[in-house]
Amino acid sequence: MRTNYDIKLGVSLYSYQDHYYFKRLDAEGCIAAAAGAGAEGIEIFSDMMIPEWPYVSDAWIDKWNAWMDRYDVNPVCLDHFSDRQMWHDKELTDDEMFERGVMYIKLAKRMGCSAIRVLHEEHTAAKAMNCRLTDYDIIKRLLPIAAENEIMLSLEVHTRDGVGADYQQKYIELAESTGMPYVGLQADFSTFSYCMSTADIVNACASTGANKEVLMAARQFQRDAYFGGYEMDTEAAIAEIEKMNPSDADRIALMRILPGITPPAGYVSPWGNRGFGGGAKKPTFQKLYDDLKTWAPKLVYVHGKFYDIDENGQVDDMDYPAIFKALQEGGYKGYIASEFEGNRRMNMAGWCDEIEYVRKHQKLMRQLLGRE
Repeated sequence: MRTNYDIKLGVSLYSYQDHYYFKRLDAEGCIAAAAGAGAEGIEIFSDMMIPEWPYVSDAWIDKWNAWMDRYDVNPVCLDHFSDRQMWHDKELTDDEMFERGVMYIKLAKRMGCSAIRVLHEEHTAAKAMNCRLTDYDIIKRLLPIAAENEIMLSLEVHTRDGVGADYQQKYIELAESTGMPYVGLQADFSTFSYCMSTADIVNACASTGANKEVLMAARQFQRDAYFGGYEMDTEAAIAEIEKMNPSDADRIALMRILPGITPPAGYVSPWGNRGFGGGAKKPTFQKLYDDLKTWAPKLVYVHGKFYDIDENGQVDDMDYPAIFKALQEGGYKGYIASEFEGNRRMNMAGWCDEIEYVRKHQKLMRQLLGRE
């Protein structure tokens, strides 16, 4: 349903990844589900949902345009992956990466999208994939192509230090210095996770045999600290958890949020000794919200990340009211796209209804924007 709001709501079709993979929905079915949830914008993964990618026919483009009209939605974003590891025996060169980037830009133009989401070197995926991604020099080469086609290079901020960190500002400066405003920052709500999501707990219990009671106890320490406005006492939390005789599986799961806990013998955490997610004192999160508000006018796109929704209709590990307040007060204008990533976590314990989760998420966002 198309609207004239400054902040518009969309859906990344990544949210329906399992419905698509297991052939419960095709690409049109995913678009229909997003429209049925009340979204007006669509983000699509070319590598996953466009069978002809990268050499896409006019016939497929015609079909895409028909879907946009049929379901009364707008094409918004095409996802760009790094592709350096698309071959099993080598990484793509910088020139090959540039060539792929041009393909994404030109396809986005043909599809009527205004942006491509670029997986780039400052993304947390760079560590997970253990390879170089699209970097500053490649972005610089792609910028004139993006300007020629009027396609925004949307660089996802997917790190714990939030929006506007020094190393991100070089891209804003690049756009300003060249006079080509076609590269910008894309906020991702994962930055604002203050505790372990219940989706991660479901995953750990189903896949490794971790104890739900132990993990929920650790999660409660995080929640008490966040809502109490104080820094979590990690040592005290570990001491209480140790009284519960955590298993090796529990310890592995908890190392992301309690990096000081004793690991199983011989186990080395992929997160090192820094942990991941939650446990910070609330003033630290307040700075994240303040930075989001400051940078809101310059953001070009937003991913409304979520993993689970509780019985009250709230995202269970992020303070959505605080996030939306920062975006609105900062004057953000653009799309916020639902990006559900609890599916591949909770599907370990049984089928997860992605369609219903996205519907609930769209409803929550409309409520926070005062539209319900």
